[in-house]
Amino acid sequence: MSRPAHASASLNKLAIIAGGGALPVQLAEACAGIGRAFLVIGVLGEALPEISRYHHIWAGIGAIGAVLRALRHEQCTEVVFAGPVRRPDLRNLKLDWGGVRILPGYIRAAAGGDDRLLRFMVEIFERQGFRVIGAHEVLADLAAPAGQIGAHAALPEHAADIARAATAARAIGALDIGQGAVACGGLVLALEAAEGTDAMLQRCTQMPENLRGSSLKRRGVFAKMAKPGQERRIDLPAIGVSTVQHAAAAGLAGIVFEAGGALIIDLAQVVQAADDAGIFLLGINPAEVCE
Repeated sequence: MSRPAHASASLNKLAIIAGGGALPVQLAEACAGIGRAFLVIGVLGEALPEISRYHHIWAGIGAIGAVLRALRHEQCTEVVFAGPVRRPDLRNLKLDWGGVRILPGYIRAAAGGDDRLLRFMVEIFERQGFRVIGAHEVLADLAAPAGQIGAHAALPEHAADIARAATAARAIGALDIGQGAVACGGLVLALEAAEGTDAMLQRCTQMPENLRGSSLKRRGVFAKMAKPGQERRIDLPAIGVSTVQHAAAAGLAGIVFEAGGALIIDLAQVVQAADDAGIFLLGINPAEVCE
């Protein structure tokens, strides 16, 4: 059963800024389950239609002024960003007055990389008096635990690839490029950039099986790691069922992630998918593993 992170948090009305994927719905379900007041703000073109089951509004990504007015009208005091949002095409972005006012700062922040852009978005809401919190502060079960999860264990033969993939993921994270990397047989096969995790893993399926592995003989490791120094209230690495499915399709043996520094979206389903595919799930401390 999913657990709210803090009982006191239920005293504050929460705004869930809903991007893509299942996380916004999971947070809404958790809030509804404990009777916490909340409002879901679905980002047009990103949020799933399932958010309409809850108290919600829809807003374009450039409608910052409308969003802030809605938060004040609804008397929300805390905000959580949940789910990915693709960078918009500024040429076609429909801005309200609030969006126009932040546009110069947005452009400067976007030029500095994803983490700087995310920090800028957090600051917008904080300057308006809202407290921005992480998804794991709303729902404690989202935080990735340490050690083995599920039926399959990492073997000694996987240690080198775990270290290699985790080190590569941390390296590109330090450059604010991405959060994921795949290693097999000591080689780094793929690095995540703007295309995202699923697309990167799909690229691996196109590689010869002697480089990666297969469903009959799984080899290699996918690592999803938090960027060093990143803003942890937003855009923490997330592992979901689709992550496991794509890793399985690539013939990989396991998935590793930073314990406490990643989110697992619907833990029970993720574990079941990994068990069915014969893939290990492992929460690690990067300081102990990375090369």
